[in-house]
Amino acid sequence: MANDLEQAIACIVSIFQKYAHRCDDNHTLCQAELKELLQKELPTWTPTEFRECDYNKFMSVLDTNKDQEVDFVEYVRSLACLCVYCHEYFKDCPPRAPCSQ
Repeated sequence: MANDLEQAIACIVSIFQKYAHRCDDNHTLCQAELKELLQKELPTWTPTEFRECDYNKFMSVLDTNKDQEVDFVEYVRSLACLCVYCHEYFKDCPPRAPCSQ
């Protein structure tokens, strides 16, 4: 059985693949795929009042090579930034019990 980190990595990859197959390229996310991923996979972190222009801005930030798509490296980079942000936000909180196995 895979440990927690192995499962997390597999989950990150499989979520990208789940949404990347809907437009022309199976290896990138178009804006519609990215929007759906955010709405379904991060619903509590994606404001419901997000407008289309907000998704445009978010897409332009993630799309570092400006090809109008988010590739896997850009996707992982954004998740890494999110992890750093969460770490900084919660680092002064009291320690919690480890995840249940």
